[in-house]
Amino acid sequence: MTFIANINIPAILIFVVAFLVLAWWLRRPQQNLPAGPWGWPLLGYLPNLVISTYRTGLPLPQLFNSLAKDYGSVCSLNIAGTLVIVLNNFRCVKDGLDNPDISDRPKLLDGHRKMLDQGEGVGAASGEAWKEQRRFTITALRGFGVGKRSFEVNIAEEAEFLAKEISSLNGKAFNPCDYFSNATSNVICAVVFGKRFEYSDINFKRFMRIINENAQTAGLQHFLPLAKYLRTSGIKTIKRNFESQLAFMKSIINDHKKDHVQNDPRDYIDVYLDEIEQRQKLNSNSHVNYKNLPATIRVLFGAGTETTSTTLRWAVLYMMAFPEIQDRVHQELDSVVGRNRLPKLADKADLPFTCATLFEVQRIASIVPLGVPHTCGKDTTLGPYTIPKGSIVVPNLWAVHHDPDSWPNPDEFNPERFLDKDGAFRDSGKVIPFAIGRRVCLGEQLAKMELYIFFTHLLHQFTFKKPDDSPSLSLEGHNGFTNPPKPYLVEFIARD
Repeated sequence: MTFIANINIPAILIFVVAFLVLAWWLRRPQQNLPAGPWGWPLLGYLPNLVISTYRTGLPLPQLFNSLAKDYGSVCSLNIAGTLVIVLNNFRCVKDGLDNPDISDRPKLLDGHRKMLDQGEGVGAASGEAWKEQRRFTITALRGFGVGKRSFEVNIAEEAEFLAKEISSLNGKAFNPCDYFSNATSNVICAVVFGKRFEYSDINFKRFMRIINENAQTAGLQHFLPLAKYLRTSGIKTIKRNFESQLAFMKSIINDHKKDHVQNDPRDYIDVYLDEIEQRQKLNSNSHVNYKNLPATIRVLFGAGTETTSTTLRWAVLYMMAFPEIQDRVHQELDSVVGRNRLPKLADKADLPFTCATLFEVQRIASIVPLGVPHTCGKDTTLGPYTIPKGSIVVPNLWAVHHDPDSWPNPDEFNPERFLDKDGAFRDSGKVIPFAIGRRVCLGEQLAKMELYIFFTHLLHQFTFKKPDDSPSLSLEGHNGFTNPPKPYLVEFIARD
């Protein structure tokens, strides 16, 4: 008891604090890093982000962008022992994502990787594993016409299925989320699975719903080791959903294994299975293997469906919120296309205001506000700065799309910013919803084609109207990994 009584509690506390500060100081990188705010010992800037989010209500992309005012467009943060480099304008995002040394993906937490039997697929792989899988996937998809102009027929056919489903509602108010998810996913389903699914298919609707849920739940925190200790990280939700996705995909893959005929592929899975068999015969230690197939399929759905359907939901919302802009799109479609046929890709050059409206939706909504994190495979440089190996690099696409130097009054919805003085469409190249550089989204060309065809087909046939008895429209997003609008109801009124 005398020993306990003689313990100097304040002195011990001072020693512990000093030890933690020293440990943190010794661990912090000493290279020529970009400027950034100081953080707490061990936890770094994480508590500041949590406090700032609570006080201001601002999502992470806006908080990161606010740091640029004090520390520059490239800034560094220590988040729970992980060095995070945030890129906050177009030039530094382009320079960063063009850098071959910043092409790797951060490792997901161990619990995430185990969900997919350790398979990373093309989305999470790095180095040669990523290059090999990306080359194969692009070649295979092009073999089915994806990205080619001829693929327009496939998308237009699904757009007609969607229009018929909506027409059957007879103007009744509905939430378009599931309809858009099913329609956009069916385009990639036809390529990957060799078939489309009916909108009423319960298992398929559940599959799409959990893809959407994961996209809204996941985020930068899931690449940070501390995340597994945070109750709010959503890891349990993602784990449960990944397991459901894996079961759905494996059942379809197993069906393909039973009846696929070698060298007579019906779809992407058949091509993949043929490639596995061919490489096994050559005793090739290939990354195109059974382990990576489910993970790659999941990435194809994420790249080709969720972001596209979310963009369409924003487009409908903005057309309801700005009926005068919707009227101008209707007038342009009627003038160029007429009422006796549906819009085609060939009409695109003659629909400048329609294209400008779609671009403005993509800019202002910023569907993937922080992009997909990259990591440095080795020490590298970015402008005057040294970026250490293992650093996570975050392209703040929201900041790029809301930079007042590029977009005057960036919070204003204004398609005119994409028209020149003669009314022709102009693309500055600074709207980058699919990111940019070496790891630009695999589904970019498909998504662009889908957005144009679905948007023009629906506006050609319907007027989007806010139900009279529904709540006021909100233009605030959810801000997870993706940024979907808050749920809303809409009436699709058939046009004559």
